Amino acid sequence: MKTKRKTRRPVRKCSRSRAAQKKGVDLLNQVIRLTGMPAKTIRHELKAILDRKNIDVKNLTLDELRLVVASYLREIMGSLLDRAHGRRPDTSH
Repeated sequence: MKTKRKTRRPVRKCSRSRAAQKKGVDLLNQVIRLTGMPAKTIRHELKAILDRKNIDVKNLTLDELRLVVASYLREIMGSLLDRAHGRRPDTSH
């Protein structure tokens, strides 16, 4: 009795599919929505950090988003501490 061989689909060697690109944008939008902060403000802040880190939002991964949000929190906390101590804020995160 012969068994059929399953043929594998060829592996695509493109950078990322449209679905994966959409996931990056969707991921950012979901985090923005879940913050409860004004969407326009937080989007501007996070996109500025993405630009500084040379991360394309279309290719955003969860790990990269974690880095961006951590940088944002460091900036916020740093500016609050700087205000409390009368120093200039550091935006090099």
